[in-house]
Amino acid sequence: MSGEKPGLRAVIYARVSDDDKKQGRSVGEQEQECRQDGADHGWTVAEVFVDNDRSASRYARKAREAYVKLLDYLATARVDVLILWESSRGGRELEGWAALLNLCRRQGVRIHVVTHRRTYDLENPRDWRTLAEDGVDSAYESEKTRERILRSVRAKAASGKPHGKLLYGYRRTYDDRGNFIAQVPRDDEAAVVREAAQRIADGASCYSIAQDFNARGIPTPRGGEQGWSLSQIKRMVINPGYIAQRVHNGKIVGPADWPALLDEQTYSVCVARLTDEKRKTLRDTSVKHLLTGIVACQKCGGRMRVQKNRTHYAYMCKPNFCVSIKQQLLEDFITALVVERLSRPDALDLLSPPDTDERSVRAAREAAEKRARLDGWYDSAARGGLSPAGLAHIERTLLAEIEAAEEQARTVAVPPMVRRLVGPGAEAGWRDLDVAQQREVVSLLMDVRLGPTQRGARRFDPMRLGTSRWRGDTKTWAKHWATTG
Repeated sequence: MSGEKPGLRAVIYARVSDDDKKQGRSVGEQEQECRQDGADHGWTVAEVFVDNDRSASRYARKAREAYVKLLDYLATARVDVLILWESSRGGRELEGWAALLNLCRRQGVRIHVVTHRRTYDLENPRDWRTLAEDGVDSAYESEKTRERILRSVRAKAASGKPHGKLLYGYRRTYDDRGNFIAQVPRDDEAAVVREAAQRIADGASCYSIAQDFNARGIPTPRGGEQGWSLSQIKRMVINPGYIAQRVHNGKIVGPADWPALLDEQTYSVCVARLTDEKRKTLRDTSVKHLLTGIVACQKCGGRMRVQKNRTHYAYMCKPNFCVSIKQQLLEDFITALVVERLSRPDALDLLSPPDTDERSVRAAREAAEKRARLDGWYDSAARGGLSPAGLAHIERTLLAEIEAAEEQARTVAVPPMVRRLVGPGAEAGWRDLDVAQQREVVSLLMDVRLGPTQRGARRFDPMRLGTSRWRGDTKTWAKHWATTG
C-alpha cells in the first residue's frame, strides 16, 4: 500500500518454532530485518515481542507468552504499525489469526509484512482479504506438516522403529551423514533398569529403590537435581519398551527392532506387583509389622492391625474388634509355617504348576493385545464407524476377557525372591529379608484368617487359624491338620 507516513509508532513480533528451524529465520534475524524495514520507512520501533521455540499451530503445547503481551499492548497502547517478518509468524491457527486481524482493524493498526515488502491497511477490504487468505494458507501448511509427521510416526511404529524421545537405557547410533542406524543398549543406564526391575521382582518397594538410587547419585532419565521418585521407578519397570515391544499412543503395536533389556518373566512379575490393586497395602512403606492388613478376621472379614492391648501388643480386628491375638505368638507361628513350607524339597511343585510362568507371560500379552483392540473400537466409534449398541456389545465381551487375562497375568508362578528361598536355607534366607519382603512372601503363599478364642482356652490354639488356606489350595489348614495330625 502506498502513502505511508514517516514517524509512525511500530511494534515488532518475531517467532520461531521447532518445525521452522531448518527453513525459517531465527528470531534474531527476523528482528533485525523488521527493524531495518521500519527504519527505511522512518518508523519508530516502540516495543519488540519475541517468542522463541514456540509453535503457533493448533497443536502447540506451549503458550506464546510474548504473543499474549502483544495482544494486550495492541489493545491498550498507541500503535500505528505491527511489523512481521512473514504472515505465518503471527499465527498458523486460523481462529487466532482472524482475531489478530480484527483487533488491528478495530485499533487502526496496519500490518507490515517484510517478505511481502508491503504494508496492509485492514480498513481496505482487499488488504484484509489478502492477509485472511495468508492465514488460511498458513493453517493449511500446518495441517499438512502434521499429517506428514503422523504418517512418519505411524510407519515407524508399524516397523518397530524408535521415534521421539530416547528411551532411558538406550542410545542411538548414526552413520557419517547423520542417518539413523540402530537403537542399542547404553550399558550404564541399562544396568540401572535391570537392577530396578530385579529388585521389584524380589519384593523391594519403588520408594526404597528411588531412595537408594538418589543416595548413590545415579542420574535420573531427565537429569536435574530432583532425583528419582517412586512414580519414576514404577513407570520405568512396567514400560513394554524394555521387553522390546513398540508402543504408539499408549498401545503396544508390535515388536520393536531394538534388543530387550528385561526378560519377560521379570517384567511380568513387576507388572503383577505394581498393578494389582489388592496388594497396595503390602507396598505401604509406613507398615512396620509382618501381618498388618494381611491377616483377616474370620467373623467379619475385617483386616487386622497391631495395637497396644493392656500389657502387650496384639493383632486386633480393625473394624469391629471381634478378635485379637498376641502379636509375637501369631508372627512366630506364621513364620514357622512359611519356613517349613519353603524348606520342603517339593516346595516349588506345591506352590504352582510347572507351566504357570509361561501362562502368566502369555496372559499379560493377551491382555495388552485385547486392550489395544478395544481402544481401536473406541476410536472407530468416535469417528462414527460403529454404533453405540455395537460398541457396548464389543466392550462387554472384551472387558470380561481382559479382566480374566489380567488376573491370570497377576498369578505369577514363583517370583524370583521366593524361588531363592526354597530349599534347606529357607530359614536363613527368610531372616535376610526386610519386613516388606517378608510381607510379600506371606501374601503370595497364604490367605490367613483368625477365629475367636475358644471359651476357657489359656494357650494359643492353632485351630483359630483353621479356615486359612495356602494360595491355590482348595483345602483349609484345618482339613490338612486333620489328616496329618
